[in-house]
Amino acid sequence: MKNLVIVAILVLSSAFTKAQGEKIARELKGYINAEASDEVIEVKDTSGKIHYVKSAKAKTVHHIGGTSTSNSSVVFDAFNAHPEWQDMSVIVDWTGSMYSYVGQVVRWQHVNKDKQLIHNMVLFNDGDDKKRNANSGAKTLGSTGGIYHPDHSNIDAFLKMVAAAVDNGNGGDGPENDIEAILASQKLCHGEKDFVLIADSSAIRDISLASQVKRPVHVIICDSVSDDYIQLAKMTKGSITWPGGYIDYSGENCNKRHVHIDEVACAG
Repeated sequence: MKNLVIVAILVLSSAFTKAQGEKIARELKGYINAEASDEVIEVKDTSGKIHYVKSAKAKTVHHIGGTSTSNSSVVFDAFNAHPEWQDMSVIVDWTGSMYSYVGQVVRWQHVNKDKQLIHNMVLFNDGDDKKRNANSGAKTLGSTGGIYHPDHSNIDAFLKMVAAAVDNGNGGDGPENDIEAILASQKLCHGEKDFVLIADSSAIRDISLASQVKRPVHVIICDSVSDDYIQLAKMTKGSITWPGGYIDYSGENCNKRHVHIDEVACAG
């Protein structure tokens, strides 16, 4: 009887998890297709060239998965402030608190279809729940797993993979495998384009591997800044954006003003 109860619990848990992935995918689809403002934003890139982008902000607030209570539009703000971020490799933390933010990435791309924002996208969930499943093995630096390569240009295929990533895991602990995900993207794209990493303030499990990253990383932190992400941005001569602030570590854009902040601090 005890074994039957355990089996029943596992079956119910699996069914719930699958339903959760489908639910997140449906909510994301609604968010991506939600009515947008007709506002056009004028911004300049680092060379001074003027760009016009459409505001991707929806007229109603969306909290994907019901896990985020923030109204932050930091991803929209960062992309609008950096029109030079085109044809980028975008890497996104795909654990529970981050669902709304990947929605902002794809919605921005969808609204501005004439802009080549994304070259490739990688989602990571820090190991497909290895911590919860004793049979999955330990979380090993550089090979923790839970890395997904969705096709951002095909919304249906994208949402299908998004659902699978939700079903397969939610990290299970604090630190995340950000660098492993960046390196996976680096293998996909051998060009000169920079990385855009979208994450929360969780520690980076594999920060010791950051020296393997060969191009600048522009970090977008969706809550508060933590030391690991500052270190990553500095090491790669990238930048870091958070709600209300931005620091450029390339040394090229001192005193540049952005639409989402008052000042830009240049750091060495």
